Amino acid sequence: MISTSLAPSTSGLSSVANLASTQSLRPVAQRACLRQSTLQIENKVAIRFQRFGRKKKPFYRLVAIDSRSRRDGRPLERLGHYDPLKKETNLDAPAIKKWLEVGAVPSDTVSNLLKKAMVIE
Repeated sequence: MISTSLAPSTSGLSSVANLASTQSLRPVAQRACLRQSTLQIENKVAIRFQRFGRKKKPFYRLVAIDSRSRRDGRPLERLGHYDPLKKETNLDAPAIKKWLEVGAVPSDTVSNLLKKAMVIE
């Protein structure tokens, strides 16, 4: 019989006892790796566009949404819309300012649009 433990084998011990003695060495290395790889994830709100319309005819909604959710995910609040073909915008300025005060981060494109509409400096 081949022993897998570091302790000397005795005829009275079962194989379960041999496995138990070797398992005490393994978790120490695993715990250290788990502690190092733990990351803090912050919940951030983003102000960004959701694409609607059809092929070659885009239409965008301006929304406040969790930054981790997908582009077309469920928004926290609709803040307006933008039609690039007609060059038409409709923005809810008080709601946008409220989200910016809370700490929402606008995307680069949204930031440019808000500057043109003079909602932000």
